Parts: sequence; structure tokens; C-alpha cells
Amino acid sequence: MNKLLLAIYIVLMSWSINAQDERYLRQIFSGELNKEKEIAARKYSYVIHTPYYALDLNGNNLFEYIVFVKKDSEDWIEILDENKLKIFSYQFEAKGFDSELYRVELKRLGPQVSILLLYYYEGISRYLNFQGTSRVYAITIDNQDLKTLKAFKGTVYFDETKNMKGHYHKRNYQVFLEDLNNDSVKELIIKYRRMTDVFLYKGEGKWQTFNQNQ
Repeated sequence: MNKLLLAIYIVLMSWSINAQDERYLRQIFSGELNKEKEIAARKYSYVIHTPYYALDLNGNNLFEYIVFVKKDSEDWIEILDENKLKIFSYQFEAKGFDSELYRVELKRLGPQVSILLLYYYEGISRYLNFQGTSRVYAITIDNQDLKTLKAFKGTVYFDETKNMKGHYHKRNYQVFLEDLNNDSVKELIIKYRRMTDVFLYKGEGKWQTFNQNQ
């Protein structure tokens, strides 16, 4: 009987170790392990942030907090719970100096989905040509569960450009939500004159887009 129990114990331990090894190898090959270590070990010269902006993201009458953070040359949005403990963070992709998050809107995307629309100025670049662009990002919340927070990088909705030949333009796009296919979930639409980009929310933080130049 003791030998049988010992054999079962060895099999279970072997299975546990193999499962751990498999997860470890998967993290190595996917880059997740290196990324986690890199973020944990990273040290910044300076970290500054905006004031904490209070919003009730999940409708429980308690405020969560949103803050825009600059860590050296990196731009981040962080979301904290009612106790100001960080529960979500996401890094924007800056393209020049003076980048900033300057507008946030909380809206209903559908009966079970809320959305934070983030209006982010990507910054100014002056290498050869002058260009300044803004991009819309979206953070979704499914079923009022803050564990489902997922960020999505949208498309440019503002573009100011001047090239070396003297050409200059400034384009302001419309950003709005509308249920185009009558499925009770609104689409994210970015429109400029006859150009329209449509993003369909598929659930679990995933979007379908037909924009090839995002």
C-alpha cells in the first residue's frame, strides 16, 4: 500500500513539474517572461502624473481613479480602484515631444459593455517635415467587471502637417459611436469627409477593423 501511494505521489509531482516547465517554456518563447522581468526591473529617472480623476467605471457607486503618467519618455494611463490601488496600466505610443492624454469620455457601448474613449496627442515631430497627430484609444469593460479592462489602439483623428515644399493641412476627424448593424452594440467610427473607419467590438477586449492604415 505504501509503495502504491509513493508511486501515485511521484506521478503527481512529475505532472506538476512538467506543467510548470511547459508554462515556463511558453513564457520564454512568447517573450512574456522577459517582458515581465524588464518591466519589474526598469528604473525611471523621473515619474510625473496628472491629478487623479474620479469616475464610477462599473456602476457600483464607488469611484475609481484615472491618471496620466509620464515615466521618462514613456506615456502611460493607469486606473486605480476605490482604495487607489493600481488595477490597470497601458502604455501609449508617442511619436514626438509634447505628447499628452487630454480628454477621456466614459460611454455605454452596449447593454453589457462600457467604454473609455481616450484622446491622445502623439506629439510633434520636426524631422524634415512638421507633423503632429492625435489618436483615439479605447478601454472596454465587459459586464461591469474591472478585471476585464482591455485597451485598444485606434486610428488617427487629428493630423497637422507641413512639409518642406510648403504644403500645409490640418484635418479634424469626427469620433462617435453608432449602432450600424442593429445588434445593440455600437461601433466606433472615425470620419473625415468621405473617409470613414469603422471598428466593431467583438467582446473580451477584441475589435474587428477594416482599416489597413491604422
